[in-house]
Amino acid sequence: MNHSSRSSRRFRLRAAGLTCSVFALVLTAGCAGDSSGSGGGKTVIRFNWWGSDSRHEMTKQMIAVFEKEHPNIDVQPEYSNWDDYWKKLSTSAAASDMPDVLQITDPFMYSYIDNGQLMDLKKVKDTLHTDKLPANSMAMTTVKGGLYGVPAGDSAFGIAADPAAFKKAGVPLPDDTKWSWDDYVKISKAISKTKGLVGTAMPLYTNDLGTWLRQHGEDYWTEDGSKIGFTEDTMTAYWEWVVKLRDSGGTTSPDAAVEALSSGAGIEQSLVAQHKAAMTDVSVTQLGALESASGREARLLLFPGEKGASQVGAYTKPGIFYGASARTEHPKEAAELLDFLVNSPEAAKIQKFDRGVPNNPDVLKAIRPELSPAEKRIADYLGRVNALKPTALHIPNAEAGPAVPEIFQRLNEDVLFNRVSPKEAAEKFISEIKSQL
Repeated sequence: MNHSSRSSRRFRLRAAGLTCSVFALVLTAGCAGDSSGSGGGKTVIRFNWWGSDSRHEMTKQMIAVFEKEHPNIDVQPEYSNWDDYWKKLSTSAAASDMPDVLQITDPFMYSYIDNGQLMDLKKVKDTLHTDKLPANSMAMTTVKGGLYGVPAGDSAFGIAADPAAFKKAGVPLPDDTKWSWDDYVKISKAISKTKGLVGTAMPLYTNDLGTWLRQHGEDYWTEDGSKIGFTEDTMTAYWEWVVKLRDSGGTTSPDAAVEALSSGAGIEQSLVAQHKAAMTDVSVTQLGALESASGREARLLLFPGEKGASQVGAYTKPGIFYGASARTEHPKEAAELLDFLVNSPEAAKIQKFDRGVPNNPDVLKAIRPELSPAEKRIADYLGRVNALKPTALHIPNAEAGPAVPEIFQRLNEDVLFNRVSPKEAAEKFISEIKSQL
């Protein structure tokens, strides 16, 4: 899943863009190749990505290093914000004008894979070296024997805890190898007895849910992504836990939580960053931004419930992959750029963890002396998760996968405001996902 902290409105825009993309891809499946070419004696390839202004600048610096190492290649950068990216990509796919190299992510990439728009990177294995990249990190782009993307970097989800807030409340930090989901509620309630402080931010996204399902031996999807992989009982139990947390007084009110969500507040405006909460669920690569905003160090904890679970709930996964157009006229040059992006220490020194922790262990080792204390703790946290030997996430369904976050968020709010019971929400969640299959 693409665990993002964006609003429902933005998600609907993305979903609409993807729907247009899928329709366009069907119509253009047999059309001609992309428009890359040659100029000034150099091979010209296009590289498209989404991100922040800082990512744009870092990526352009990476391109400059690559072009210096490959003087025969001219890389044309194309970039935009998240929403515009998918709209432009669907348009370029419809016109058979896909960029040679591009950022992709789940679940949106599966429609492009299914419709033959992305190159099977096994065809360029002599140029793109994947032997140092962990199989788990490539599991989500390994489809029907082909490889359609390489990981830009791994990330994970967890709990960011503020030791200073725990100290203020007189509550000890938990042992995250042993604590349970009930412990999380009890700790949150205890912290909230301190004036001006709550135990945790209200869980509004699927961040916690993925771990919950896996700990119960389930997943969002069956292994091949063809069917829903979780049961109504497990989903009901999750929302019963959310209600227990809400009713404990250990978190903010639903009104306050949803208002913050609607405002588009990021991790820098979170309650932990404002010293108003002791814990929040995070994508761990947000740690540096959180600490910069709060002005103090946070501790990364495993989600509760791992001890005694039927399987490891924690996981690492790439949030971003790099792929290439199946119709590129320059597959070798595209593969050279891909190889540079995932295997070059020089590229990693520029972007550090902006797209995740480097998957190539040699690259991570090479840049470790240059990492900040927060970045080192992020890398260590991923090491802890991987030491648990988690199984790979199952591949999302191409048709229904993109709709899951919006459906969940809407029903989660219904539960928080007592518009539906946890059991009714679980029934609707499964029913609405099935309607998308």
